[in-house]
Amino acid sequence: MAQQALRTPERFGAGLHRRIHVGAVGLALIALPWSEFLLSLSQIILLTNWLWEGVATGDLAGRFKRAFTTKESAVFLSFFGLHLLGLIWTTDLEWGLDLCRILLPILVFGMVLSTVPRFTTKELRSLLLLGAWSATASTFACLAMRYDVLAQGHYRELSPFISHIRLSLMLCFSIAVFVHYWPRTWMLRAAHVLAIVWCLWFMDQLSSLITLPVLAALSLYALWRLAKRKGRPWRMAALVMLLGGIVGSALVLRSSVRDYWNIDPAQLEHLDISSAGGEVYYHDLKDPQRENGHYVWINVADVELQRTWNRRSELPYLGKDKLDQPLRSTLIRYLASMGLRKDSTGVQALSATDVARIENGMTSVVEGRDGAMRARIEQVLYELDTYHATGDPNGHSVTMRLEFLRVGKQIAKAHWLTGVGTGDTQLTFDAAFISANSPLDTKWRLRAHNEYLTLFISFGVFGFLWCLFSWWWPAFRNKAFARPLFVAWGIIFLLSCSSEDTLETQMGATFFALYYALFVFAAPRSSSSTA
Repeated sequence: MAQQALRTPERFGAGLHRRIHVGAVGLALIALPWSEFLLSLSQIILLTNWLWEGVATGDLAGRFKRAFTTKESAVFLSFFGLHLLGLIWTTDLEWGLDLCRILLPILVFGMVLSTVPRFTTKELRSLLLLGAWSATASTFACLAMRYDVLAQGHYRELSPFISHIRLSLMLCFSIAVFVHYWPRTWMLRAAHVLAIVWCLWFMDQLSSLITLPVLAALSLYALWRLAKRKGRPWRMAALVMLLGGIVGSALVLRSSVRDYWNIDPAQLEHLDISSAGGEVYYHDLKDPQRENGHYVWINVADVELQRTWNRRSELPYLGKDKLDQPLRSTLIRYLASMGLRKDSTGVQALSATDVARIENGMTSVVEGRDGAMRARIEQVLYELDTYHATGDPNGHSVTMRLEFLRVGKQIAKAHWLTGVGTGDTQLTFDAAFISANSPLDTKWRLRAHNEYLTLFISFGVFGFLWCLFSWWWPAFRNKAFARPLFVAWGIIFLLSCSSEDTLETQMGATFFALYYALFVFAAPRSSSSTA
């Protein structure tokens, strides 16, 4: 006790700064699936503490010098620097500066975590588990706040705090953390098992398609590590498990595709001329869309539909449903899924529950009843079917992405050398949509939704390659690829970049910067570390 009372102010200060440092990183990991405000606050605390300690120890200039002259940290920070440099040939400075603001976590975490003592193995384990449990806990809050959307199939609205895609990615990594830090006691093991099962179920409800290849890739990596560590018998077992997983996934996908395409062509051979009420039916044989084994655009009597629907619902027939979709299309698709004619008798056959589901934007009687992810796969099949039949991608996330990629490739080809700069991506896309005569409506004319393509368009081929190098080389030099959790996180991040502009949102940029810096610059160097 006497020795503790006599400790020097310098040692007390060092201990205080260390506790603040660990606490700020922990707060960032906790806040990531919850709050942009708390996430920003954690970075302010982290940076302020870093500056304060630098001033107190007389090492502030040295900290900046180490951050920007140490090869590994300098290369990583050059990713942020390239975005600053790209402002030189940018015309839309407002957007460019805003993107640089979004990317500030790269500067903060890269600069701070690369210039202070690394975490111990115990500290890193506690921090990663803290982040995993926080992401898991956020799902309970999501369910409490948005439980009603489960029955309505509004998977995007199930995550009120952050994008449902970002939350899905965080849950994938949480599963990897729970598996990697497998506890010794049966009670904690049971808690990890329940958390993993819960995360998988909630990801199914979120219906983010990117989780399917992510989970598949993580499973392959886990099996590979297991086989490598355990020897030949385990390799054979891993191969059997891998083949079983592939076959099982193929059967599920085949079932979804078969159910969607399994349709009796005789429906088109004996089309009725008019309804029981005398209205001549409308048949569109050039648009063979289908729902639950039935063609959509046959036996349509619009006058009867409008008259009868408006008696049963306060939402007008020619208006929008609660997902902002044309209600007429939602109603007709739902009637088709039930095998009903699209006339007054069909609408009268709907139950009150069916009417409510149609009002909520559900387009099939089976939607939300065969599993959320399966319903999402069937929705994608419908989108592709519609796109093939009509060439109209509007309002459908997958087919709109195809249009983004088509136009984005043209932009990349035209600006392959230097790119368009940090802030001109949207302006360039706006012009390209016009010149390409894109079928997208103005409100849907967005950017690439592919981080790799966005970086290529922004900085050209050499800038794009440097971006990839700034991600790979520091991790290679610091032997981060020997850490299973870093590889798992890398799989998640790299796959997410194929379908999203991951780094153009605060949560996405922080998910990248925080975990990258944590594993590459802050994880313990000891070869005995298992992180």
